[in-house]
Amino acid sequence: MIAEALARAPTLEAAAARVRAAEAAVGTARAADLPQLSVAGSFAETKASYYNGVSYAAVPKGVNDAASLRATLDWNLDFFGRNRAAIAAAVSQADAARAEEAQTRLVLSTGVAAAYADLLGQMRDLDLARDTLAVRERTADLVERRRTGGLETLASSAQATSALESAKQALAAQEEMGQLTRLRIAALLGTGPDRALAITRPTDPQLAAFGLPANLPADLVGRRPDVRAARLRVEARAAQIRQARAGFYPSINLSAFLGPQVLGLGQFFNDASLAGGAGPAISLPIFRGGALSAQYRGTRASYDEAVASYDDTLVHALSDVAQAATSQRALARQLAHANAARDAAEIAYRAARDRYRGGLSNYIAVLTAENTLIASRRAVTQLETRAFALDVALVRALGGGA
Repeated sequence: MIAEALARAPTLEAAAARVRAAEAAVGTARAADLPQLSVAGSFAETKASYYNGVSYAAVPKGVNDAASLRATLDWNLDFFGRNRAAIAAAVSQADAARAEEAQTRLVLSTGVAAAYADLLGQMRDLDLARDTLAVRERTADLVERRRTGGLETLASSAQATSALESAKQALAAQEEMGQLTRLRIAALLGTGPDRALAITRPTDPQLAAFGLPANLPADLVGRRPDVRAARLRVEARAAQIRQARAGFYPSINLSAFLGPQVLGLGQFFNDASLAGGAGPAISLPIFRGGALSAQYRGTRASYDEAVASYDDTLVHALSDVAQAATSQRALARQLAHANAARDAAEIAYRAARDRYRGGLSNYIAVLTAENTLIASRRAVTQLETRAFALDVALVRALGGGA
């Protein structure tokens, strides 16, 4: 079922698209550090002015074909590391996008598992509601028979009937909750409501402790996809700071061109028509109205924001693990006490029912024992369901073993 959700989920498709976009940005950044070769050509019919300061005899007469074909090579010599910083930032952004995709996958898979745990709990609650209805029916039948025999009052009979009808209402409500959870799972799977009809009752998992150590190392939490993504965003912002700092230094480019330039197509392929040149070009920002300083301060602020976001993500991750681990360790004790309480309530209920059947107690004692039994059964069911939900929560808190 989780595989089905991962294959269809629109959120995962969107995350994959963001990864592809980030990878394309890496290619763009790397291309800027490589030599750029381009070819351009032109053709025109031209007539030169006879009064352009050139001797009349040297000016081409009439209309002539003018053509050129030029291959141009440009290479930015990254002496101050601006391009390298841009590449490092793009690579970190791409890695962060992959980590966020893994986080989306984890959230989706654990979301399906958590919904499945909810469905298991509701199926157990449905079993409990049916058992409760059976108990109420037996008691109502017993009270009615005793009232017919003159051994019970109308008030006791009406009270037993009220408890029976309440049990029927609870059963109907529980059936509704189970169906709504099936519909929620179908939505998580990226399918229509019809898919809910094919979702069967989950198999009861075997309850087992994880055996977690007393202290979980922080580097284990550091493997969580969301923590990795936040850390990679910090690295990307640090690289952008280096890129912005390099903007204060000169930009050095090496340029060269070569190609024929002719006036008259007949000489286009003549070696003497070739023109070319090569040399460096240096530009140094002198006055930009404070734009470079503002850009640098902006990247520093973005870096500080990324660091704060990473710290916040890490704190929440540690809290998630601590809470899940604490609850798991406490659950075993709670479940043992709940089972003991249920067993005692079973004994008390049977004793109260037998005494009532023998005319040794009134209906109130039976009703009290019934309510205690139902509450103790519900407590056990809820704790067993919570064990499954805590397993899912711990997997998510630890990053799914990423």
